[in-house]
Amino acid sequence: MRQSVLRILVCSACHGTLRMETFQTDRGEIMEGVLRCTCGAQYPIIAGVPRMLPRNLLQDLASDYPSFFARHAARLSLPKPASLTASRVQRRTQESFGYEWTWASNFQGDGFPEWLPEGIYPETVFRDQVGLEVGCGAGRHAEIAARFAKEHFATDLSRAVDPAFERTRVMENCHVIQADAYHLPFKRGSFDYVYCLGVLQHLHDPEDGFRHLAKQPREGGVLLVNVYQASRPFTQFSLELLRKVTTRLPNTILRYLSIAAALVDYGLFVLPWKKVRRGWFGHALDRFVPQRIDEYAHHNFDTCVTDWFDRLSCPVKLHFKREDLVSWYQDAGYSDVVVTPHWKAFWNGYGSRNARETK
Repeated sequence: MRQSVLRILVCSACHGTLRMETFQTDRGEIMEGVLRCTCGAQYPIIAGVPRMLPRNLLQDLASDYPSFFARHAARLSLPKPASLTASRVQRRTQESFGYEWTWASNFQGDGFPEWLPEGIYPETVFRDQVGLEVGCGAGRHAEIAARFAKEHFATDLSRAVDPAFERTRVMENCHVIQADAYHLPFKRGSFDYVYCLGVLQHLHDPEDGFRHLAKQPREGGVLLVNVYQASRPFTQFSLELLRKVTTRLPNTILRYLSIAAALVDYGLFVLPWKKVRRGWFGHALDRFVPQRIDEYAHHNFDTCVTDWFDRLSCPVKLHFKREDLVSWYQDAGYSDVVVTPHWKAFWNGYGSRNARETK
């Protein structure tokens, strides 16, 4: 964490001013320390990342980073969260994606522009702007956005922030923070753009999550989100039946199941299609090949494995209609709303924040 980040951070509980206590620095970065608020909240800085989580998740940091808390036990105290259903779902989600983006931190999918609505391009939205990414995973998209941005802030609920920090550390304009979408620790009106890709569908209350996101851009700033489409009912129903079992399995077992599923998917369908799709035989079959198979033909085997883990592991996986996303933007006071499909799997949304306050 760089000292300059403190100017934009506030307490995620009360939005109060924070005071920093530094334990260890390295090459101008605060690697270990704590941020304290007058309300009593304490947010550890661990491995260069400020952990700005809500009170119900802060205690779990002690089990995620035991050596840090062993070294600084006398300086820190963490609250004991209430045993709420939403908290349990958040923790399971945190563990699932933290595990995934730790072992798949080198994921090299290159489809960043595909996550944006038609006609919206990274260089036009991000160039020389200050922005926020909610749900950064291992930092793949943050690395791209920061190349254009004046300053880019990337958050994630999970331990994925650790590989994200390492991936973007050389970029002085990119800052990684562990935070919750419902309790974002930033001063209002700090951002020219905010984007949240592939995250809302995994929240226990996606519409409420959207409302919190919608408050982050300045007046005239833009919000970009991406959600799953409710367009393939049989496929979704079949997958949900499978997920009733898989979401209860340990992540290590799910990883091997994902490799097995990808071997079938890639070996029987994707790889043969990659071999023939550019020839005359491929052109003849093109109209009969499912779009998802053609899409995976542009990516490697590891991408297929990671996507299967995504499908099987996350506790919440919801799908939406186009009008759902449009109404969220409109209810939050956004104009110039654009919602376009990315094949049959996603809706990509864009909107500009009006002058009036979002609900």
